[in-house]
Amino acid sequence: MAKEKLKVAFVSAEITGFASTGGLGDVARALPEELKRGGVEAIRIMPLYRTVRQAIPDIKRNGIVFSIPMGQDTWRAEAWATTGRGVKTWFINKEECFDREGLYALEDRPFDDNFERFLLFQKAVVALLDALKFRADIVHCNDWHCGLLPLLLRYGVDGSGRKKREKVLFSIHNLAYQGLFPSHKFDLTNLPGHTFTHHHMEFFGQLNCMKTGIADSDWVSTVSEAYAREIQTPAFGAGLESLLRHRGKKLTGILNGVDYREWNPSRDPHIPASFRSNALAGKETCKKALLKEFGLKYDADTPLIGMVSRMTDQKGFDVMAEAMPRLMRRNLHLVILGSGEKKYQDQALNWASNWPGRVAVKIGFDIALAHRIEAGGDFFLMPSRFEPCGLNQLYSLKYGTIPIVNDTGGLSDSIVDMDRPNGNGFKMTAYTAKALDVAVKRALDLHQQSDVLKCVRQAAMRQDFSWKNSTKTYLGLYRKLLKKRIR
Repeated sequence: MAKEKLKVAFVSAEITGFASTGGLGDVARALPEELKRGGVEAIRIMPLYRTVRQAIPDIKRNGIVFSIPMGQDTWRAEAWATTGRGVKTWFINKEECFDREGLYALEDRPFDDNFERFLLFQKAVVALLDALKFRADIVHCNDWHCGLLPLLLRYGVDGSGRKKREKVLFSIHNLAYQGLFPSHKFDLTNLPGHTFTHHHMEFFGQLNCMKTGIADSDWVSTVSEAYAREIQTPAFGAGLESLLRHRGKKLTGILNGVDYREWNPSRDPHIPASFRSNALAGKETCKKALLKEFGLKYDADTPLIGMVSRMTDQKGFDVMAEAMPRLMRRNLHLVILGSGEKKYQDQALNWASNWPGRVAVKIGFDIALAHRIEAGGDFFLMPSRFEPCGLNQLYSLKYGTIPIVNDTGGLSDSIVDMDRPNGNGFKMTAYTAKALDVAVKRALDLHQQSDVLKCVRQAAMRQDFSWKNSTKTYLGLYRKLLKKRIR
């Protein structure tokens, strides 16, 4: 008799290719696809945002309609679906919740009904799993938007109980975003009253979705080994460090991978010239084109540093502000693509005004331009205060664009400083403007040694951060969960 396939339902608020704001979407796209190539029967589930309808013209209703209890009311939702790359993706449709511009927020603030939106989504996920012939062994939940799923899978959408008990893996992609809401919204969950205690979702009088996912899942993972250690400390634990230490034996760090079908300079449709580790001429063509696109003058002796980032404290824009006068005394060009907090958007635009011809900034999200920055840069700057995993440093390595990073989280796990054997980047020794300046100076010194720089680039481009290794670790964790009852 053929061995039955492992079945995994991957639940995420975003998936790249449908609707995404960053790294979570990239993982939700690539990991289930790699799981399927590894013999797993996987499905994905996400909300049906307006952008999904716009991006996927063949998306269809499936005739599955849910009546979802929300406190004393009942809300109606539907399931839609599409198949791409062989992984079936289900969408929860509730137009009042998801048919709007943006996934989580207006320009200046989060949507006021985010708790209701994602509670409805999670309850509909449970209803969908019960309606499908697909019988999941593992439900893989991601970030606060899925934090109540472990309890909803246990107690059902109306709180009366549910017989089926899948194993639940809860993945933390960024602990800073916890889904905190007023306690009175608990009534909408229909969950038993004892679940609103400090053992489950209560957090200093509020309802904490991230805490619930950590406390009530069978196992917790996060997106790098270093970040798994860091979040158990007060400096990075965002108030949940005690709970994370308590769950420490059931907390695993797994570094994210890269989808090299999307990020590969030898066949990238977004860049003006292809190149590979043994044929680097196209990289200089990409640099010239990128400088022209940003309105900067090409000079072979002037290194080009790129940044693609959300503009927040987390990403190092506060320390950048302090370091900029020092950096601008050095011979370099700097191009920045990103969006985020208005004060940092304005700050970056001021840099471009203060140092014209040296600094250029574009505000917004532009995936094609992000590819061109990775391809055209000599170096890539990520001075993050903290970084759960980070993907841009991994993309940079593939494009021979040497990372300059702060020594934290996934940046620690993936970047080896150039003063060590097999170095592939430059690390800040502290989160300070001086340390940032020193790291940049070391990179600029390398640029003057063209033969050495070429060897470093070639070695970086040959490194393998594909999803293959990470997927093996996830598969091992799934199988461990199924061998015995963890809780």
